[in-house]
Amino acid sequence: MKNYYDVIVIGSGVAGLSCALELDPKYKVCLISKKKIEEANSYLAQGGISARRMDEALIDYIEDTLRAGHYRNDVDVVEKILTGSLDVVNKMVDYGVSFDKINGVYSLHKEGGHKRPRVYHVGDYTGRAICESMAKIAKVRENIDICEDVTFYDLIIEENKVVGIKVFTQEEYRNVYSSAVVLATGGIGGIFDSSTNYKTISGDGLSIAIKNNIDIKNLEYIQIHPTVLYSEKGGRQSLITEALRGEGGILLDSRGNRFVDELLPRDVVSKAIREKMSEEGTNFVYMSLENVKDRKHIDETFPTVFDSCIKEGIDIRKDMIPICPGQHYHMGGISAKIDGSTNIDGLYAVGEVACTGFHGKNRLASNSLLEAGFCGMRSAQTINLKELRFKGTLKENLESKNIEGVINSYHDILINEIKERNLKFYEYWLKTKNA
Repeated sequence: MKNYYDVIVIGSGVAGLSCALELDPKYKVCLISKKKIEEANSYLAQGGISARRMDEALIDYIEDTLRAGHYRNDVDVVEKILTGSLDVVNKMVDYGVSFDKINGVYSLHKEGGHKRPRVYHVGDYTGRAICESMAKIAKVRENIDICEDVTFYDLIIEENKVVGIKVFTQEEYRNVYSSAVVLATGGIGGIFDSSTNYKTISGDGLSIAIKNNIDIKNLEYIQIHPTVLYSEKGGRQSLITEALRGEGGILLDSRGNRFVDELLPRDVVSKAIREKMSEEGTNFVYMSLENVKDRKHIDETFPTVFDSCIKEGIDIRKDMIPICPGQHYHMGGISAKIDGSTNIDGLYAVGEVACTGFHGKNRLASNSLLEAGFCGMRSAQTINLKELRFKGTLKENLESKNIEGVINSYHDILINEIKERNLKFYEYWLKTKNA
């Protein structure tokens, strides 16, 4: 890790990688990962990436997105992202992602809230396939330094302009300066006991934004996924992809009765499951795959789900799956425009850490990877139009001000502040989970 870069991208998921790869090769880029590059939440995305069909009116996709979001979406943002959705998919293909096909035609899944099948996928490990393809390219780009096991804990802001970040590496605390900083740090799932997210995804970027008085919005918009594998073990919970319900999976109560339309938006299905669990005094309901075609080979079609269930002693080729709702996604975050720009000059926020207004109050299935890819690429395009190369005067000014300071003790104070703010996210969820 060097002391100066043109652009720093914090986060190695789809949003961060999309930005880094679209940046002009003339820029020296630092791509930071809190853990290993593979430990981004994007790697866990099973369902896929949704995009407009060529044989449908755009308004149908817009309506599905608005209805899922309780019409709290920014309609202009929705229209722009959905209009460009196929461009994002095509860019992924250019990066080497091999979305599933049947007889040479893309095999599209239908998921909850969608009127029609729109979801491009690679088995049930689409996020991993996309990230691995992009990371492979990033690793050989001469202008990109990939820095793993680096903890980002504060921004350096001078006169409403970001000029760098503060980090802790495995060896030292240090400041790293740049002309632009892109936050792609993910959501807040790690602060919940029941979540599909990695525990390391704990709202760091959002907490640091709050600390620095950066505009935020809709913190209470927290999505609960209806079908998480029930387990008495602690830690991250395994997602049971919505695509299984799209293929015919149904939800049953303890008496074997179906009690909800499984393809309604996620919050509606989650509420129905919670009510049924409360009524019966149980910790889970069941997902039956009896209506799924070719169930005998479902382990090949949904290998991630199969492996997760086998570890719990469940064979989805013949057994029902115990499921319950769990925290999954955060629609609120740092207030950002469609290109990730914020109220701080040079600071961008993309992916789950940002709130562009695209999702509204509740996210439509598989729109997350779409937003991450679209906004990550758009942020890079905006940055490319600016002259970011470090001028001698800027570099000299930073050095002369000796911004480094004494940061070790300050780090401990800030970490405590982050923990306190993360607790507030949990309080928001407690207040709104039954809404």
